[in-house]
Amino acid sequence: MLAISIVALYILLPITLLTSHSLPSGIFYALIATSLFFLKDKGLAITKERTYKYRWLIAGYSALLLVVVISSAYHGEWAGANSEGALRFLLGLWVLLLTLPYISEKYLRSIMWGIYAASLTSTAIVFWLVLNSTHRPSTPAIIIVSYTSLLLLLSVLTIYSLKWQLTRWKRAENILKILLAGAAFGVFLAAQTRTGLLGMPIFILLGLVLFIGTEKPSRLLIGAITLGVLLAVALTNSDAMRTRIVQGLNEVQACQGEKNTQLSSMCIRLQMWRAAIDGGTNHPWTGLGDGGKFNDYMQDAGVPKGLVAQAVVDEPFGEPHNDLLLMFFAFGFPGVLSLLLIYLLPCTYFFPRLLSKKITPQAKAAAAMGLAVCLGFFFFGITETMFRRMNTIGFYTALVAWFMVLSETRCAQQTTPASSTPA
Repeated sequence: MLAISIVALYILLPITLLTSHSLPSGIFYALIATSLFFLKDKGLAITKERTYKYRWLIAGYSALLLVVVISSAYHGEWAGANSEGALRFLLGLWVLLLTLPYISEKYLRSIMWGIYAASLTSTAIVFWLVLNSTHRPSTPAIIIVSYTSLLLLLSVLTIYSLKWQLTRWKRAENILKILLAGAAFGVFLAAQTRTGLLGMPIFILLGLVLFIGTEKPSRLLIGAITLGVLLAVALTNSDAMRTRIVQGLNEVQACQGEKNTQLSSMCIRLQMWRAAIDGGTNHPWTGLGDGGKFNDYMQDAGVPKGLVAQAVVDEPFGEPHNDLLLMFFAFGFPGVLSLLLIYLLPCTYFFPRLLSKKITPQAKAAAAMGLAVCLGFFFFGITETMFRRMNTIGFYTALVAWFMVLSETRCAQQTTPASSTPA
């Protein structure tokens, strides 16, 4: 029964993330609490074995919490929100890596229904908002840039899941997956979000490796060119998105010299980036101790130095629209390194599995999904603070753990924990 509860909570996580401000945190902590209760009767030996297997990954995810503690001690002030985020990364990954192997592969794959439901719901929401708004719409729970970037990621996971069969009706299931992913991508374009486009090249490449393989590089190249052309055609035929891309490039070019504090979308980002870099550079090893101090720093140092306009401070944005720069501002170079570990360490597990010939196609699909999540968040985080909300941190961590377990070689040959039936 507990295993079914864990699966149910997993299914609810993406749905609530895109529809509610308050529910996702409760769902995440309920997932962790249920998992801990589930683990209490399991053998200590297997727990140690699982921890040892992923010791470097767990250590990497603990680095940010250690950095926050050290920086807080140095500044004599506890970084509350940042510490909770760091704890979610570590606690979520570790507990779920220990728990999920005890749940059957069939049940773990069924968590994908939550991705489909979240994709369908958010597609309908954005479609309705776009139809009924003359400006860029205001989405529920998360601002539109993060919202539509996540929607794009869900559409990618849906396409990769063509390798998974969840029902008896394979053909109908695959048609529905393609239609759902296509609809999500269509409303992503209609929402005019440039940030999501940063992840498209890696999503395409991962998809090609998953569906074509690497044995014939010529086919991979032809596929890349074909999908690249199709993406270019889609962007060209989207007047709003094309205009937004050109506008962004022009804004970056114009944000120079005496005009470097203009109030255009991209110039505002560049101003905040300069302020974050200035703050981190002045405190390279401990940062300022708390990302929540960013707006005050812009007021006290950014404006006097001519790094940002007063109007940017008055908005207020509260963060630099870049995850790595926020970590640099808050905790210096150790903060940047810790976040890079959170993005990239899982990739050192996922990438070899995607290329491996020893695991099933379904496990390879899970590896591709894991890479899409980690690298997608990395690229999205260049122009948007994807981890500004605790809810997104919990969602990211739960996905990494889920795909890590599903991409293990045990998917091809079940091990003792994974063979356990749901309790």
